Amino acid sequence: MRLRQIEVFYAIMTTGSLRKAAEVLNVSQPAASKVLRYAEHSLGFALFERKGGRLIPTREAQIMLPHVNAIFGKLSDLRRLTHNLRYARAGHSISIGCVPSLGLSLIPRVVRSYCADHPDTEVTIDALHGSEIVSRIFNHDLDLGVVFGNYSREGLTAQHIGDIPLVLIDKEKDQGPVALTDIDQNRYLGLSEKDPTADLLDMALDEAGISATPAIRVRTHFMAAELVRLGVGCAIVDALTVLHHPGLPRPCTLSPPLSIKCTVLYRADYALSHISRDILGLLRHELDKDLQDLEAMV
Repeated sequence: MRLRQIEVFYAIMTTGSLRKAAEVLNVSQPAASKVLRYAEHSLGFALFERKGGRLIPTREAQIMLPHVNAIFGKLSDLRRLTHNLRYARAGHSISIGCVPSLGLSLIPRVVRSYCADHPDTEVTIDALHGSEIVSRIFNHDLDLGVVFGNYSREGLTAQHIGDIPLVLIDKEKDQGPVALTDIDQNRYLGLSEKDPTADLLDMALDEAGISATPAIRVRTHFMAAELVRLGVGCAIVDALTVLHHPGLPRPCTLSPPLSIKCTVLYRADYALSHISRDILGLLRHELDKDLQDLEAMV
């Protein structure tokens, strides 16, 4: 099949009709119908059955669809890549991915500071989980990723910019430090196993001889903090979330203390642009300010 024939097939499968497919492709309905007939002729089998003016996908069409979806996924990646390469050459844009906790605290302040001095720069921010950030960096969809934890991947550079303390938030406790064995396991809210902090906490709990099976697990520190604010239970989260989440109980440090690395990721095969270097400097600066504020809080 030629690319145009694949486009017509895909458009019909996704829109459900030849008329709508023609509209999507910005061609006339007879032209789209002609391309479909040529496609079926070259394949040697029908892609659709004509019933009552409708096109019903054949078994062969259903089998082909996942492969065609993969082709269009690659085309979408290519369009995104060419867009990113175009604006990267212009040197006036940056795309940043960050874990949700940092998207509610650190990153907005960094962007505010940068854009105040560089109002013509196009900045795109996405709050994503770590694995998604890594994937999008390799796909040229992000220039920088800011994550919790260690990410060791071939082709990826990881710069450690700070250690974020982990703290307990619990309406029934306001004095630290608190030993892991003193945390009420019946009220403990866990983090998703996909979170690097969860891996760290699980290891620490195992070493303390605690078998924690939380009834509630969440994927973000912010969600855990909000549940604590609503009185659902207690949680261990990164201290930046506590610093920028109003209405929470006073955080308690842990004994022994635990912290999670804050890391900036970018492709190893590209030198950092001047914008990325400036953003990296601001990240370090703003994080240092937060860590100073945390010392006064806990």
